[in-house]
Amino acid sequence: MFKTSAILVALLSTTAAAETRLVPENAQFCPSWAEAHERSLASLNHGRPPYKVRWQGCIILKKGEPVDLIEADEGYTEIVYHGRHWFTDGGPF
Repeated sequence: MFKTSAILVALLSTTAAAETRLVPENAQFCPSWAEAHERSLASLNHGRPPYKVRWQGCIILKKGEPVDLIEADEGYTEIVYHGRHWFTDGGPF
């Protein structure tokens, strides 16, 4: 019982902290921070073949798209878009 209550409180506090903002520039968001980071590294490989990784699938959001901003830090950004959490390495916010 206590565990379920703690999880519910954590989920409610996460959604309460979300702030609806518009994406300031076109940006790519991935389902995990690790994938976003790997994609950033792969884009910086100066023409070498990309890493042999199976991508889960990222989305590209256009400038002006409304999202719920969960957390923006120098290292990553977490948003909620259409009910799912998405991450980017660094980020537009």
